[in-house]
Amino acid sequence: MLSRRELLSGAVAGSVVAPDAEQSDRYLQDVSQAIKDLRFAVEAQRTFAEIQRVRSRQVDFLRAQGKFPDFLELGVDVWFGVYDWHVRHQQPIALGRDPSGRYNLVLIATNLILKIDADPNFVGVPYDAPR
Repeated sequence: MLSRRELLSGAVAGSVVAPDAEQSDRYLQDVSQAIKDLRFAVEAQRTFAEIQRVRSRQVDFLRAQGKFPDFLELGVDVWFGVYDWHVRHQQPIALGRDPSGRYNLVLIATNLILKIDADPNFVGVPYDAPR
């Protein structure tokens, strides 16, 4: 059995502590990339990427009108992104259909209307109900 002093000062330590430079560089690059990926994942949770475009339209309308819009039409991918955001963050899902049969989902105070004939990434112009 080796003592700790022999282990740290001997050839065994040299083979454990000093791997070849190429392997060490590759390992450090892998660790660096893993840290960057983890950082991106943590930041993505705070930015709510799934609803960012919808929220941006709501904020623009809020600044201009002083209230949230009543309606906003969305393409399939954006609409499902909002739905998935509700599921992921365990938010209540207010899902329904309007009189014309289109699906809608409420986000904050805005009815998000699924527009199936639009581009999947479509985010429409927010509007209020006619009075």
